[in-house]
Amino acid sequence: MRQFWHRFPIKVSMVILFLAISLLSMVLMGMISHINYSNAVVKDFHTVTDEATKRLHHHLEFYFEQLSRTTKALLKDELIQRWYEGNQGLTPFDLEDMESLLRRHVSFNYNEITGIFLISLDKRIFSSRTYQSIVTDYTTEPWYTIPFSEQRVLVPTHKITYPQQSGMSVISMMNPVYSNATLEPVGFFVMDLSLKEIEATLERSRLGESGQFMILSTEDTIVYHPRSEWLGRKLGDTPLGRMAVPAEGGVGIQELDGKRMLVSTSSSKVLGWRVVAMVPFDEMASGLYSARNATLVAFVLIAVMVILVVPMVSNLFVRPVLHLKYNMNRVSQGDYSTRTEIRQGENEFQKLNYSFNKMVDQLNEQMETISDLKVREVHMKLRQKEAYIQALQNQINPHLLYNSLDVIKSIGYLNNDDLVVSMAGNLADVYRYTAKISDNEVTLKEELSILEKYLEITHIRFPKKFISRITVNPKFHNCLLVKLSVQPLVENAVKYAVEPRAGDAAILISAYDDKDDLVIEIADNGDGVPEEKLAVIEEHLKLISEHANEQEFIRSESLGVVNVHARLLLKYGEGYGLKLDSFPGRGTVVSIRIPLHYRSE
Repeated sequence: MRQFWHRFPIKVSMVILFLAISLLSMVLMGMISHINYSNAVVKDFHTVTDEATKRLHHHLEFYFEQLSRTTKALLKDELIQRWYEGNQGLTPFDLEDMESLLRRHVSFNYNEITGIFLISLDKRIFSSRTYQSIVTDYTTEPWYTIPFSEQRVLVPTHKITYPQQSGMSVISMMNPVYSNATLEPVGFFVMDLSLKEIEATLERSRLGESGQFMILSTEDTIVYHPRSEWLGRKLGDTPLGRMAVPAEGGVGIQELDGKRMLVSTSSSKVLGWRVVAMVPFDEMASGLYSARNATLVAFVLIAVMVILVVPMVSNLFVRPVLHLKYNMNRVSQGDYSTRTEIRQGENEFQKLNYSFNKMVDQLNEQMETISDLKVREVHMKLRQKEAYIQALQNQINPHLLYNSLDVIKSIGYLNNDDLVVSMAGNLADVYRYTAKISDNEVTLKEELSILEKYLEITHIRFPKKFISRITVNPKFHNCLLVKLSVQPLVENAVKYAVEPRAGDAAILISAYDDKDDLVIEIADNGDGVPEEKLAVIEEHLKLISEHANEQEFIRSESLGVVNVHARLLLKYGEGYGLKLDSFPGRGTVVSIRIPLHYRSE
């Protein structure tokens, strides 16, 4: 990607990038606006249709409930009750009176009633004379085969075959009828209703300019739709069958007749029918289209401004870069006399020009010397560390030699004993070990072996009271450490803890692992280090840790604590070396921390 942009001048790249960023910003803004407005359209549509369908459900439920109530008095008439109970003793005049009752019920109540029928449990049917004189077979009517129900039954829209009304779409309402005497069910009272009232109700509840309602039965039969040819048909048998009707309370966007339609569904708990509201998306989304058009206009204006303004503005940034590029090319050709023009100000280009001039001033000298200085510095530090280590190892305190020679002299003079042989042998081994300085690291086992010989010499000096103990796990014996790290510290403990007490003291040497490090502890039960002296030693150790490469901080006249700490620090680096813990009147503990690594087989 970077190689692609390198092919173009900065001015062209800036114009393209500004246009791309503007386009991306407008696209994102348009997408966010579209999503927000779409959600708002769906929400508004749901709010409007929810209120309208609730009113529609309430009106239809009230309408059918009123129809049912008007039949209660009619069904208690004695003649009608006798007909339901088996047509007992009814004369033709009685039947004519029954027909008059039915006609009066129609004329006094609802003119949308197209037919009234009495149907008994044994499937006898009575209707008005006009229908009865012509139609004698009602077995094809959908309500004929419906079993008795204690609840009101609504038969969805279907076609009738009555005289003068043949082919009309009606809804049949079947109310259960009970005997006045026994309260047992005796049949149904059936009313066929035209769709006039439903059409008028839906006409009053219009949705926008071209929105419409559709009523579906529980079996997905179309109870009502503005297109009359679909009435009474299954939803799947019409072009609407391709439409996915949303679940109860849901809202969906469907494609219908080439238009995007907002569709919602609401069910009546009383009737069981579903009212489906459908409104063209465009009618509800006028705000969405306005926002989209405003976004497009804004993008066009921004694009024009970018194309016209960015080239002019970019010159403010491109010219200083080109000027600096020209001078850098001259420097790359070996001309170190070139300089850039500098003006006062906080502009980054001016600071860059100043830095460039300063760089050119120093470049020639640095190019010749920097490489040699780095190499010499590295070699110098290496030689310096090696020299420090070598020098520190040669700083052997003659205290041991003097004391040992005194003891050998005294024993040889007084006792003429074999102890002289042991003393001389151990002393020879110790000095032979210390004199061989070619190896910087030895194993802990080798260090402890020499330490044991040194302790034997000390036990000869103080045969009765002196106690020493080495408790180091053999698994650490092969661990590597700087030569003469432990023995000088034990010698230090003898000097300051054992000798002042005439040998009535103890020295304990132990070791343990701490994660990736090995810690060796030398503990004595002497009088401890005075606080003032301890503070001086700790300050000296701290200075050595902070200035390990400076000889004046690590120079020591003895092979004691400071000397060992300096050698360990130079060998293993920061974090390693010695730590002192002194307890006045109880003793001192010196801890050696080194990396836990072993000599390979």
